[in-house]
Amino acid sequence: MAIDMKRILPAMILLVALTTLATGCGSGPPMILESDIPAPPEMESRHSSNIDQRGGTLDGGKFTFRGPIADVVVFTNESVALFQEQGWKVIKRSVHPTKGDLVFRKGNREVELNFRAGQLNPSMSEATVIVRETAEPTPPPAAPSA
Repeated sequence: MAIDMKRILPAMILLVALTTLATGCGSGPPMILESDIPAPPEMESRHSSNIDQRGGTLDGGKFTFRGPIADVVVFTNESVALFQEQGWKVIKRSVHPTKGDLVFRKGNREVELNFRAGQLNPSMSEATVIVRETAEPTPPPAAPSA
């Protein structure tokens, strides 16, 4: 049975075009539930729970991801940059050879990003994003002393 590439090619091109549009190619980094909270770089969402979203603001929830972490330091730096682009302040940065814990704060919300690189298969690495409200808002930047 021979495959007629002339008939299949247009369908394949259409499929690729639709997939590109659906994933938002070129529209910036993926955000969790269209909020101001970036998803971990190059990772796919696996599970969400305890979601608290009011007025377009994500105030709570737990989100798990799976994807590649080839280098923990590079992953950390990319994650920090994505959060800072959205106005988040780094509160905690703890990085070890195979895992890391980052905490960001913005207003009265806090995001904790915990990740672990897959030892045998880096593409099976895991990350958890926990969003919660805090009792105290993010302190403003300190004024320079004269």
